[in-house]
Amino acid sequence: MKVNNYFERSRFSLLLKLELFKSKQAIVMTLVIAFGLLFLVGFLLDIITSGKARFDHDQNFLGSFMLGGFVLSSLSFNDLSNPLKRQHYLTLPVSTFEKFFSMWLLTSIGWTILFTVIFTLYTYAANAVGHLIFPNVTFTTFDPFGNYSLNTIRYYFVLQGVFMVGAVHFREYVLPKTLFTLVIFTLVSAILGYFIMQESFLMEHECSSAGECEVLQEISVHPVWRLVTWLFWWAFAPLCWVITYLGLKENER
Repeated sequence: MKVNNYFERSRFSLLLKLELFKSKQAIVMTLVIAFGLLFLVGFLLDIITSGKARFDHDQNFLGSFMLGGFVLSSLSFNDLSNPLKRQHYLTLPVSTFEKFFSMWLLTSIGWTILFTVIFTLYTYAANAVGHLIFPNVTFTTFDPFGNYSLNTIRYYFVLQGVFMVGAVHFREYVLPKTLFTLVIFTLVSAILGYFIMQESFLMEHECSSAGECEVLQEISVHPVWRLVTWLFWWAFAPLCWVITYLGLKENER
């Protein structure tokens, strides 16, 4: 089959513009709610109630970036859950791959760049306001290229695909259903992992006040744990993308 039956640049560009136009309201609402809560709860209220002498934005970035991205990812194929829009979406003159790739591009790379840029600008404004209201608090500058930020983005790229899978396979309440499935999967995996590596859990050990624990060190070098870690970083996301693509393909039949 010809390549342009799967991907054609001008056709994909039009689809991307269409998806951006349809999702702009959801993106704006997500950003307004996220940054409103960040400033009122994650910034002002946090400083007032905790009495911090030093404030950084890293944890706020993690929570808001992850949650906002997961919400948008769960809405990525929202037309499939609407009987009136479903047929129109499935019969668009574009390939299944282009539909998948456009949503992946918007909810992964697009969301990452957009949110990181806006969050960085927000931290400059928040720090300026914070210096005026809380002169005794030291406000650190947010580094979008720091280890914490980059690790957060790495985890998002791996986990985001789960919510695209849910968007294709669940018709209603995509986000809570996906979270419920993810929690059940994690619990089952944890139980299986415990029985497989129980000799590491039951070994005599010592834990220091600095957070170092022999059990955790033993588990981290266990072959099963190393395999699971490798699968998480290199196989989990591609598997989710393939399942999403196949689910979208199945909806078109």
